Amino acid sequence: MTARKLAEADAQIQTLRRHVSEECVAIASSIDTIPPAMVPREMRDRWLRALRQAMRAAVLVEERLAADPTADVSANDSMSLK
Repeated sequence: MTARKLAEADAQIQTLRRHVSEECVAIASSIDTIPPAMVPREMRDRWLRALRQAMRAAVLVEERLAADPTADVSANDSMSLK
């Protein structure tokens, strides 16, 4: 089961990387063709909010993956010694 979960997580991360890269290029190309003065303030704010939400979600996943996997184990070990 662990090998299957690892493969699934790896595939999901690779898919996300591909899609994020492709979408960033597409969004940048679209933005470059729109004069800044033509983008209504409400739309600009909505886009910025959406981009920030997407970035926060990715950061949460990154932090979870980057967390030291031995931190919980050593904390539990020190608790069991008491």
